[in-house]
Amino acid sequence: MTWMPEPTVPVSSSAPSPSRHAGSARLHELLKEIGELHDRKQADYGTDTDPFANIRASEEFGVPAWVGALIRLNDKVTRLKGFVLRGSLKNESAEDSMRDIAVYALIALVLYEQEGK
Repeated sequence: MTWMPEPTVPVSSSAPSPSRHAGSARLHELLKEIGELHDRKQADYGTDTDPFANIRASEEFGVPAWVGALIRLNDKVTRLKGFVLRGSLKNESAEDSMRDIAVYALIALVLYEQEGK
């Protein structure tokens, strides 16, 4: 079977779209969950004025913020490579690492857009 992109669904819609494929329900649940995960974590890592302050700190070392997010994402990918090779993780579940990768990818995109790329 060949993968085909699903029809575009308006982002602002809170109700499921009739054009949304039923098989992507879990994907949309996870998108909501990772948004909530970001909100919870930014309370610890962000500031009152910048939810990405911890990521932007990479700029202090001459690394653009969006690249800093990708570096953090790569750390999670490295953890998952270890999981694939060893079959286990000691400090964080594979699912947690995958969620973190999704959040870091979206943070990188936001920061990339803000930089005007």
